[in-house]
Amino acid sequence: RPAHLDFAQRNVDGVVTLELYKGNVTILGRTSPKSLYSADLASMDVEDGGNVGFDYQPADSQGFIRINSVRLKMYSMMKEKLGESK
Repeated sequence: RPAHLDFAQRNVDGVVTLELYKGNVTILGRTSPKSLYSADLASMDVEDGGNVGFDYQPADSQGFIRINSVRLKMYSMMKEKLGESK
């Protein structure tokens, strides 16, 4: 196995519970002692970041969202310029 895969996956740890039924896979749950997920932070409703342990304000994400939307706007402009439908 390539060393870069081992390096990239060094902090991957946990359990995923799956349901297999007629060719479909459904994720029933997942847990990890090294999870970075926080329900408080994901909701973006909680002032001061809730229980994540650092100061986070929902307004912090506005600039990121605006900057990230630039690529989508440019993509749309490029498609219009080439005469492709949206």
